[in-house]
Amino acid sequence: MIIGIDVGGTNTDVAFLSEDSMQTFKFPNEVGMYRILKAISEKIDIEKSKLVVSTSLPVNIIASRFDNIKTLSILFPGPGLDYSRYGSILKGYVNHRGDVVESIDESQIERLIEENEFDAVAISGKFSIRNPEIEHRAFQVVRKYVDEKSISLSHHVGSINYPLRINTTVVNSKISKEVWRLTNSIREFKEDFFYYKGDGGIVPWRIAVRNPSELYNSSPAAVALGAYYLAGIEDAIVVDIGGTTTDLVEMRAGKPVMVSNAVVGGMKTHIRCVKSLSIPFGGDSLFDGRLNPYRVGSPIAFGGESPTLTDLLNSLGNEIGMYHKSRKSVKKEEAEREVERYLGTIAKAVSEYEHEIVIGTGYLAKYLIPEIAERAGKRFIIPSHYESANAVGVAVSKISLTVYGRFDTEKRMAIFNGELDSEYIEKISGSADDNEFISLTADKAREIAERYGANSRDVEDVDVIYFNSFSVVRGGMMRGKIADVIIQIKPGISCDVV
Repeated sequence: MIIGIDVGGTNTDVAFLSEDSMQTFKFPNEVGMYRILKAISEKIDIEKSKLVVSTSLPVNIIASRFDNIKTLSILFPGPGLDYSRYGSILKGYVNHRGDVVESIDESQIERLIEENEFDAVAISGKFSIRNPEIEHRAFQVVRKYVDEKSISLSHHVGSINYPLRINTTVVNSKISKEVWRLTNSIREFKEDFFYYKGDGGIVPWRIAVRNPSELYNSSPAAVALGAYYLAGIEDAIVVDIGGTTTDLVEMRAGKPVMVSNAVVGGMKTHIRCVKSLSIPFGGDSLFDGRLNPYRVGSPIAFGGESPTLTDLLNSLGNEIGMYHKSRKSVKKEEAEREVERYLGTIAKAVSEYEHEIVIGTGYLAKYLIPEIAERAGKRFIIPSHYESANAVGVAVSKISLTVYGRFDTEKRMAIFNGELDSEYIEKISGSADDNEFISLTADKAREIAERYGANSRDVEDVDVIYFNSFSVVRGGMMRGKIADVIIQIKPGISCDVV
């Protein structure tokens, strides 16, 4: 059994997948993860199932509290460019070959901690991805004064550009504590589970908590993969009508369109995620004479105190929840005006995409998608389990790890995600070429994925995200080669459910 859970802005959706059946459920977020998992455990054996969780928590924190979470950014750049605008520069650095040239000054770190007020700490060494020793030493000092779940290290980001890695580490530090809190609540029911990433793949929680920014924008990614799995249409625009927002995601060749170096909290980062358009109106959007771009509670049709878009639809003749109560709360002419405004806004956005087909998902899809598609000049399909397509997408996706490999044949070094690997050093041939470096990094990614239970067929296809190599020449003779490789196992639908 596979369990997919997507925690959205309003509701938590759950999908159960077995070899011959699929079930989906929806819970209001107020129920809480603990009670949802407890309810699931009464139906099936969670411990014997594969559990994957997608959460909007990072997005919510970034949207509502990003600037309020004060982060102390500690930098170890070494000599060269001035990075002081990114944080506090301290003694200690690793050079471009991965050698520790200067040790940290523990008292300097301690003074910095004493002199500043902060909620989280980001530690970033310029070449830590080639040797994280300086970051680890600094971490040991900082953890004496700060909860280690609020400390993030840049080498876990696994990318080369230093300013972007600093920014991503800052984002990680701001969301780390809450992601850890959610993680530990899930571990009460199952020790080994996966998180769903914003690029449509899944990773073990032990990897996700090191670089939690990878979870950014995971809900749109989940709904896109779920819509593709349920509808079987490779090229379409997915329109997901949730409680808080209406999200649009473009699908090409069965994959959601991606964006690299996403800007988060005004900072350019290394985050790679699904490209989506989020329009701040959904089924729970408050109506107080005008439809507002926020929610304050559930619709009257579901026991709430204030009318929402859902209640407006009931006033126009639909029968959603306790529709009789909705009709008493809103005048028909007001409902007509505001629903018309909503439809016009969404249809205009949809019409700007070139795809001919709209896949409708979310619990209001069957009430609104036909009109949206007609106004946008598109055809539409509303697949089975459309209300919880996001949870289905979470359940059917495969492991997608990213591995940064650093090779130095002169020094006989093979480093993966900042850690020296003696086994792979022996695999480097004396005449190693570029293809060998790529192949070894891909093998390492597959090895890690299979260690966490990935189907061997799921890890066959990889993307080369980055590659660079150059020769080391001394005294007119080539002494070796140095290469940097970033490999990602391609995200997508798992062979386990095809």
